[in-house]
Amino acid sequence: MISESYYWKESLLECANNLERYSKLKDIKPKDLVEIEKDIFISFYSIRKLMDTPKISDSTRELKINLNWSPNLKNVTMLNSHKMNELYDLDDIRVETKNLRFLCNQFVHSYIFEVVIEDGVGLSCCYFTSDRDKNKKIFFITVEMLVHILNLVGNDYPSKLKITRYSKTGELLTEVL
Repeated sequence: MISESYYWKESLLECANNLERYSKLKDIKPKDLVEIEKDIFISFYSIRKLMDTPKISDSTRELKINLNWSPNLKNVTMLNSHKMNELYDLDDIRVETKNLRFLCNQFVHSYIFEVVIEDGVGLSCCYFTSDRDKNKKIFFITVEMLVHILNLVGNDYPSKLKITRYSKTGELLTEVL
């Protein structure tokens, strides 16, 4: 259980700043790619942990995200997972609305994770799919959306907590505002 969320949220804000900086960095080195990967993985693991506490509001917890995705073309294995152009129809872009927990789980359980660096621009987006979805589709999300999510969660300090006990089961129901 997370007892003090401030430090977790500060880390999310730092990662958002790092990703924003990488989106403008024209010369990204292999070491930078590792930092980007760590920032994204650890951030979304942290968000998932925060979602299991009353430390973020219900509105953030229930955030809906439009994710772009492309369909799978053939079986994905550890031997071919680096060949995204052969495995997925990246020209066929579709959109699906998912919740924040889904996005967290995709990163935490990612089988494929690949950042896209545009020449002369910097980090632009990342492709990802979980071990469960790898043979169905691959998602991609812009750096701007990642930064938005990290800032949203990192700045979310609820002001009201309402706890109600459900009379039939004794289960506690929470409302975080």
